[in-house]
Amino acid sequence: MDEALTVGTDRSAAPKAFEELPLPFGWFAIALSPEIVSGEIKILRYFGTEFVVWRGEDGKLHATDPYCRHLGAHLGHGGKVVGNNVECPFHHWRYDGTGAVVEIPYAKIIPPKVRRPCIKSWPIQEADGVVFAWYHPKGEPPLWELARFPVLENDEWKHYQSYQTIIGIHVQEITENGVDYPHFLYVHGTKSLPKPKFTIDGYRRTGLAEAKMETPRGMVDGQIRTEAIGPGQSFVRFSGIAEVLNLVMATPIDNKTTHLRFELYYPKSLTGSGERAAQAVAREVVGQLEQDRPIWEHKRYEPSPVLCDGDGPIIQYRRQYAQYYVK
Repeated sequence: MDEALTVGTDRSAAPKAFEELPLPFGWFAIALSPEIVSGEIKILRYFGTEFVVWRGEDGKLHATDPYCRHLGAHLGHGGKVVGNNVECPFHHWRYDGTGAVVEIPYAKIIPPKVRRPCIKSWPIQEADGVVFAWYHPKGEPPLWELARFPVLENDEWKHYQSYQTIIGIHVQEITENGVDYPHFLYVHGTKSLPKPKFTIDGYRRTGLAEAKMETPRGMVDGQIRTEAIGPGQSFVRFSGIAEVLNLVMATPIDNKTTHLRFELYYPKSLTGSGERAAQAVAREVVGQLEQDRPIWEHKRYEPSPVLCDGDGPIIQYRRQYAQYYVK
């Protein structure tokens, strides 16, 4: 069950504070695996730039900057995949996944300058049916491994819904929302203020929030467990009413716009009322995002917020998140 992509508010006139936040580095979702079809070139726009992605005949993914070093043609407009390489539409120069020219059909000698990688290639991997690219503003290689969720590898979880939307807000604000515990009470209507546990370990952040949740059967004790690895991957597991797993992936389009994806699962063992309860929880997760949207898209970033003793670990979150910015 897929939701159509929705477009959020234009933030061309966003408060200056958003412009002052740079783009973080890390692994970020750029597509679902089925969206990158073998033999086709896909043009993607993230991180304030543009690049092309293709899947070779061997099934492997490649991503490079889009312009041919010869005379500047765009590889994604009229180019094609030949074997595992991409061919320029202008003079049929062929590039491999490293960004090096491997063939010029009308030349006997490939210029040495382009026999080496001459256009930028992007580290790219797949996990859990999602395509991820590594972004670093200075082109540094990955600093940690792409995270995978072991539970999904045992084939005991059913994929229920893919949801994606574009929101006019800086990517940092998306996951900061998850540690703003009081807003769950006042925006999303939980029946108690969540009791949080929050830990940080390098590039990994974990959280546990416990709160009362209202159901037709009465109040139940609910839990939300979050594990975030870097700024672009979060695994959120809901329990209490029903078990639901949400892969949350926030990817910056630029410093004022974010592409947010949810991949929602629940255990295959659920049947009848248990399955319906899990589906209702999944719908509620999407519904809560839509409750957040109008606030996100009209707020500004407060670099020095005035906080009180009931607020969540926002300062700890920001200190950890700051490591994803190049100083």
